[in-house]
Amino acid sequence: MKHWSAAMALVVAVSVSLAAALLPAAGAAELRDLDVLITDTRGVPLSEATITLGSQTVSTDHYGRARLTGVAAGSIAVDHPRTPARVVEWSGVGERLRVAVGTPVLRAIHVAGTLPGTQRWDELLAFADRTALNALMLDMKDESGRVFPHTSSSWALTAGANTDRWDLAEVTAQVHARELSVITRIVTFQDPIVGNALPHMAVHTSPGVPFTRRGLTFLDPTDLEARAYAIDLATEACAGGVDEVQFDYVRYPDGGGDGLLFDGGSDEASRVDTIVSFLEEARAALPSGCAIAADIFGFITSVNTDGGIGQQLEALARVADVLSPMAYPDHWSTGWFGYSTPADNPGGVIDASMRDAISRVGASTTIRPWLQDFGGYGPLEVRAQIDAADALGLGWMVWNAGSVFTETAFPTEGEVSTPAALAPAVEEFLPSSGFWDVADATTFSADVEWLGARGITRGCNPPWRDDFCPQRAVTRAEAASLLVRALDLPSSAIDRFADDDGGTHESAIDALAAAGITRGCSPTRYCPERSLSRAEMAALVARALALPAASGNTFDDDDANTHEADIERIAAAGITRGCAVRRFCPEQAVTRDQVAAFLHRALG
Repeated sequence: MKHWSAAMALVVAVSVSLAAALLPAAGAAELRDLDVLITDTRGVPLSEATITLGSQTVSTDHYGRARLTGVAAGSIAVDHPRTPARVVEWSGVGERLRVAVGTPVLRAIHVAGTLPGTQRWDELLAFADRTALNALMLDMKDESGRVFPHTSSSWALTAGANTDRWDLAEVTAQVHARELSVITRIVTFQDPIVGNALPHMAVHTSPGVPFTRRGLTFLDPTDLEARAYAIDLATEACAGGVDEVQFDYVRYPDGGGDGLLFDGGSDEASRVDTIVSFLEEARAALPSGCAIAADIFGFITSVNTDGGIGQQLEALARVADVLSPMAYPDHWSTGWFGYSTPADNPGGVIDASMRDAISRVGASTTIRPWLQDFGGYGPLEVRAQIDAADALGLGWMVWNAGSVFTETAFPTEGEVSTPAALAPAVEEFLPSSGFWDVADATTFSADVEWLGARGITRGCNPPWRDDFCPQRAVTRAEAASLLVRALDLPSSAIDRFADDDGGTHESAIDALAAAGITRGCSPTRYCPERSLSRAEMAALVARALALPAASGNTFDDDDANTHEADIERIAAAGITRGCAVRRFCPEQAVTRDQVAAFLHRALG
């Protein structure tokens, strides 16, 4: 019996082991697909972000999207070439994870390099505690050419630029202990100490004679040693723990005129290439996580050239993590942004100039302007600039050369709308509409859901096809495709219009014309890329459904409109309710969600 029991025990053990191998383990992680959307801090999608979960790594496309397949809940690492890395958690439940990456919105003041270790330094730290400030911008090397913290840079030591006032790592740790970020400023190519002590590194007016103008002596941006000196200091700054290195005077001398001597070229293309390549060299030399910023003239945001100094906005945006326009209102001359005296309109100047910058660079870099707290400005003027930057979702830095600030102008943490930290990752569930951007129970969500369920719409973001862009205006070409799918119209071999040849929607336009629903915008043209007006949409729907004529005058704002009769026809059929009481807004562009409503009411 003993031998039999042992044998049976072996059989039972083997059976249990086989069963365990065939059945899912208790608590085993469920594998599923996950869509990931990567945006910047303003919600703009970012391409070229790398997403890693477990052993799987994917990259985002033009829409900021990527899909992880067959993955379990866990930590997701997000890397983007222009932002600090971020790790977030996925619970394994959500269908999509939205992750914002980028430099947190920083709000800073300029701190002169002479101040650490003094009573004024302690006062500024306390000032930051009382306000919405979450960073200090600290001079490492200023316009005088002096280097304030301890340095081992051979150029600084040879030229006598080192002042050895404080230890960078100790000061950085002190600031970080207050939960403040540290931005360090390195005045790059303006340097009277090195320019005169080591004249071979300077811009010259003639051989051996450094260029000096208004007390400014410029190092040559094309000189290899001048470039290496700035990067040498930046390397020390990052090693000391700073969060961001800001290169100021990273430009050619302004107003120097012709005849200046450089080691390399000084035409516009050469100037832009020189400044861009310097920032590229800095990026290659500095460690990951130490952001690279560049101060730029304010007017660079609103001109397409390099301003004669090598600062071309789009070119710089491709290589700098942060661009800081010196948008000081009193630096703009009469006529800018429609102001006879821009300095009298500080908030308006910041708003207009930063809107120009945002419209040109989008999410390719962080825009954080310098604001003015000097030149007679008081609390109202300083606060107007801060509020304008904050309203645009931007951080800001306030400049006063002596670090004396109008404290009553500064908001508290609760008075700013821009968060000081990145938003947490959000797990999302696809709305019943089938589109991420059409939430349940919104005005037109049922109409969009109906449109999508019948294959009438294919979304607005191929190849994903899961955004609808509800507020986007519909082009005449897009309207043709929607109507052809909704009505299941047959194709036509007749090429009706000359201006749609080769277009995505050409076949739909021809089918619509063959059915007598469209007459084009002229006998031979359809105007496919023009936005469709609400009145034109009314005409298309009325013809498509062969609606009978209707009497009455439902709306007051379509009288004498070409399509007034068609508007009355769709109103009588219950297809439209207008845009307001007794108003149809006939010339307003029709949006995609409005088209969904028109078609749902007409055909549903």
